[in-house]
Order: sequence, then structure tokens, then C-alpha cells
Amino acid sequence: MRKIKVIHYPENCIGCNFCVLMAPGQWRINDDTGRAELIGGKPEGDQVTLEISAADREANQRAAESCPVQIIKVEESAE
Repeated sequence: MRKIKVIHYPENCIGCNFCVLMAPGQWRINDDTGRAELIGGKPEGDQVTLEISAADREANQRAAESCPVQIIKVEESAE
């Protein structure tokens, strides 16, 4: 079974909102910091990760591709 994971590096976020527009079910802008948050994501050092379903992959891939500072990654692994 393949696992799909979104990885976000929030410290480098500029709050452009493209990720929210592309995948509103997984992203929001934090009112206090002005940065994007990966909803339900788990902090791991300087990144936040979230395992997603195959159905959510396309929207999150669009979010990653639209990010002007390239701080969102979508990875797939066999596990």
C-alpha cells in the first residue's frame, strides 16, 4: 500500500494563500502568524507532515506547485 504525505516548512511561509485556494480542505491561514497551516499536520522539527488520501493528492500537488517559495512537498512511498 502506498502512503502519500504532504510536507510543509511553515517558518518560510509568506502567507500568499495559494495553498488554501488549491486545497482548502487541508490548508488555512493562521490569523495570528499570517502563515499557512497544514490542517491536522504533525510537527516534526522544522516541518509539519500529514498523511493524505489518494483523493487529496491532486489538490495538494497543485498547492505545492503554486507555492512561490516552494515550501510544500508531496511525497509518495511504498509501505
